[in-house]
Amino acid sequence: MKTVTITMRLYGAFRKYQDSLTLSVPAGSPVAAIKEALGKALGPQAKDLVMDSVIADDRAILPPGFVIDRDSSLSVLPPVCGG
Repeated sequence: MKTVTITMRLYGAFRKYQDSLTLSVPAGSPVAAIKEALGKALGPQAKDLVMDSVIADDRAILPPGFVIDRDSSLSVLPPVCGG
């Protein structure tokens, strides 16, 4: 099975873990699977934050079903609040 390398840039609340990390996932994985892999890489304490966050490329926020079929650089964007 072919794998792809995903370089994840981490922002906001994720910076306490690190600035970036690299994941290897099967080619054709949807964004939802990449979020699952990210949650496993960061550990159980990050699971809820990962699930509440979105994944984006350099142009847009990617929907959960968007398929990644090549090496990519993505960002995980945590929820923000303001007032």
